Amino acid sequence: MGKNKDEIPYYMRNVPFFFLTALLAPVAVLLVLLNWDKLSTQMRNNHLTFSILMTMLYISKILPDGLFKIIFAVFTWTLILFVTYIYFGGGRKGGKS
Repeated sequence: MGKNKDEIPYYMRNVPFFFLTALLAPVAVLLVLLNWDKLSTQMRNNHLTFSILMTMLYISKILPDGLFKIIFAVFTWTLILFVTYIYFGGGRKGGKS
């Protein structure tokens, strides 16, 4: 059968991966390569093909030039805020429960 859905990260499931690839195609290729062992063969082939095609659209300048800069800036700030939130305890009072 296939891999268990619990083993696959949320962002590698079909719908989140579609949106991630539409916004950040080069990052999606990297995510497929990093999660290579966790994906089933069919999902691996589908995700890799779609992310490579979307990356080719980015390379060929079909998408607007400023879009990648805007998305990269938003992603960077979100990551910084997320790491800061986790570092300061994730909003928990008194540590672990």
